[in-house]
Amino acid sequence: MELRSRRTMVVWSSSPARAARQAAREITRPARTGRIRWWLRTGTLLAIIGLVRFARTARKYPRPALSLAGTAVTVAGISLPSEAVLVSGFVILLVALFLPGPASAPAKPCSARLWAHPLTPFAPSARYLPPSD
Repeated sequence: MELRSRRTMVVWSSSPARAARQAAREITRPARTGRIRWWLRTGTLLAIIGLVRFARTARKYPRPALSLAGTAVTVAGISLPSEAVLVSGFVILLVALFLPGPASAPAKPCSARLWAHPLTPFAPSARYLPPSD
């Protein structure tokens, strides 16, 4: 890659303001919009993927997911000078505290779990054996 040589500018008018504006325009070159758009699209895609995965986890394990979200909002409320964000983080943590845990779900008896279906799908079940003569 070779370096581009700068063109020498020839000023045909003697107005110093016009030359200063032209020099300032050369110094502060705007960023490439393609690169900025690429970063925006990539960041948006990663955020959407993260939200979908978080929603799937929150459906399966609501208490730890709400605890994690409440902690994140509370930390954001502490670091930002916003009392509303801090209070909402505490509310989310309070809701997560009062959600029923997995221990409160009724458990099936052990025999119902183990012997509901035969271990081998091709073996006949003992319930459906023909009566012997």
